[in-house]
Amino acid sequence: VMGAASLLVVPIQGEAGALGALTLVRLRDREPFSLADLGLMEEIGAHLGLALRARRSFQTRSQAADALRTSVVPRSLPDIPGVEAAAIYHAGSSPVGAEFYDVFPVRDGWGFALGGAAGKGEEAASVTAMVRNGLRVLSVWESDPVEAMRRLNHALVAQNSGMFVMAVAGFVRARRIMLAGAGHHPAALLQADGGVRFTAGGGVPLGIAPEAEILTEEITLTSGQTLVFYSDGLVASQNDQGEAYGETRLADVLARCAGQSPATVVKAVEEDRHAFSGGRVWDEVVILALRVV
Repeated sequence: VMGAASLLVVPIQGEAGALGALTLVRLRDREPFSLADLGLMEEIGAHLGLALRARRSFQTRSQAADALRTSVVPRSLPDIPGVEAAAIYHAGSSPVGAEFYDVFPVRDGWGFALGGAAGKGEEAASVTAMVRNGLRVLSVWESDPVEAMRRLNHALVAQNSGMFVMAVAGFVRARRIMLAGAGHHPAALLQADGGVRFTAGGGVPLGIAPEAEILTEEITLTSGQTLVFYSDGLVASQNDQGEAYGETRLADVLARCAGQSPATVVKAVEEDRHAFSGGRVWDEVVILALRVV
């Protein structure tokens, strides 16, 4: 029907057999395929097989990366009675991030957490996911974020993975927030009049020593105050001259956001960081803002 005079079929080779076939047809007005053509097409079929296997491998790794990313970053923040919350997350240079943030229910209130493992890749992300989900589970029984962090620290030390995690967690009940920090950056408290002060911060990262040194602070938010948490990727962002974004610039931006919603606050900070660094992101940028209404 086609008027073919010569036909050549070669397999597209996979690891366990043919993934498909490459078929070429020449009509009667062309020279028939030669053994040299066959050899060339067999080589092309082998290369196509390698390309398809590489694509499938990439898709599998991409799906695994997406699953790990979902395990450390919520798809959306829940509606919290009496609390406004907003967050921004930008992935860094690694396809799988080691930073996390979360907002979740606790006994008689709500909890939140932010932090990350020291490192990159799948192993760091899996440790980060364990901390995030561990806080969620422990909050069912623990009424104090400090005790929840201590239990997580014991679990990390027992695993002996060599990974440690810098984290901050807080439980919100009415207007009172109990903070627990383990080597994480301090939070920024934006006052209604535009003043900014930083919480104590500090503590020792989880997973380093059996006896965790957790730094605690209690804050009672008043009307118009916003509590802002951020990752190292924010303050460590650099401009073309190698200068770090830093907490002084962060405080200046926050001061201009007095009275604004958490969503407006996190957007303003990210836009300023983006302009400062020329849009470059090396480490994950996480910003979480909370306001009691």
